[in-house]
Amino acid sequence: MDYAVFLSYRRADTAGHAGRICDDLKRRLGYDAVFRDIDAIAAGADFVGALQTAITAARVSIVLIGDTWLDVRAADGGRRLDDPGDHVRREVEMALAKPELTVIPVLVEGAQMPQAQDLPPTLQALTRLQAIELSDSRWEYDMARLAHALQRAGIGNMATTRVPRWFAPLIGVMAVLVIAITAWCLRDPAINVEHYGGLWYMPNGSYWTVRQDTQGEGLWVEETHYESQQVWKRGPGTIDGDGLAVELKLVFDKEPFSYRYRMRLSDDRQTLLGTVVRSDRSTESTLALTRARH
Repeated sequence: MDYAVFLSYRRADTAGHAGRICDDLKRRLGYDAVFRDIDAIAAGADFVGALQTAITAARVSIVLIGDTWLDVRAADGGRRLDDPGDHVRREVEMALAKPELTVIPVLVEGAQMPQAQDLPPTLQALTRLQAIELSDSRWEYDMARLAHALQRAGIGNMATTRVPRWFAPLIGVMAVLVIAITAWCLRDPAINVEHYGGLWYMPNGSYWTVRQDTQGEGLWVEETHYESQQVWKRGPGTIDGDGLAVELKLVFDKEPFSYRYRMRLSDDRQTLLGTVVRSDRSTESTLALTRARH
């Protein structure tokens, strides 16, 4: 069986969180979407071979990192990550060596991304990847961000009912036709400020004020800082379908860089999910804004 998502974790570190994440993703993506060793490897099976097969077939590998992931010790006192035969180390090595595989570090228990110098050379590429933090206090919100990251990697809702193989292509064709017809009927070529206008809150308490610009051709966005309650970034926004491109510049500091956002409006129009990158850097961060104050 091919799994779209491979979940790498250490039982001594994050077994509880791994089970919760696996159950949540199965509910969102379908029962057969996520590989977790305790569920997917039968008794007596070749454990190492099963891991290699699952990673080879996967499109995304989630590397679950808890507060002891870096320093878990073996019986001889040595750090497990320093052992070339350690299963977690081998999982991450195999995932990083597969160019077409998206690797997403997921931080739980307040863990921080490890530093490159603290990892074996074969794992140091992990530190260059954008991580997602899952907090118990905002679990549903953070899981929505993770699900969005999986969507961007090409994994959608895969929950299905078992049907004959010959019927699957027909279902696909019908689904495409329904989506196309619905999009045609609901299309709105004009900018609809009602879909985007108003207040959008960030997890830290800062918020966007979105309104139509004075020329009526686009949007104007202002970000109010959570501490000072003053507008400290502002700039234009452009709508393209269900996507929103925003470029904000600092108000008080005339720095040569700007913050560029690519956001997607959720189906219920209550959430903006996407990424932000500073114009003078290449690393993107995930971001979610909601109409409800956190």
